[in-house]
Amino acid sequence: MGVSHIAIFAAISLSGLLPLSCSKTSTSTASKQHAPSHSSTAANPNPAASTPSGAKDLGELALTNRFETCVNLGAGRSCTITPRLLDRNSVQLTMSLESRQSDGRTSGLIVTQVTTRPGKPFEVAIGDVDITLTPDIVQE
Repeated sequence: MGVSHIAIFAAISLSGLLPLSCSKTSTSTASKQHAPSHSSTAANPNPAASTPSGAKDLGELALTNRFETCVNLGAGRSCTITPRLLDRNSVQLTMSLESRQSDGRTSGLIVTQVTTRPGKPFEVAIGDVDITLTPDIVQE
């Protein structure tokens, strides 16, 4: 099976899981947001606030290895982040950006993977949204 078949299969599999993972009332400790960390850019006092260029600064985000965290980005968009620790110094984040119409139907789904370091801020472009966050992997 080719790489493109695997990517398509993964996207279809993840899209089936998204409606189950996103809800407005979450009690999971992994989905709690913390204050933005200090970085070379100005800290945003509102972690989910939009910056002028359509970017979203999520600040420091507490994530649990292999557990999904759903973040509401506003305007009918949500981002599901699934971290996977590769070793002590690197984490792979699978990020799914889902757009919904006002009637609740999904109008777009974009999935990307990023490898980064825990505790280090980074920026990723998913579709037309730039997301900045600092992943903080908490112990299970």
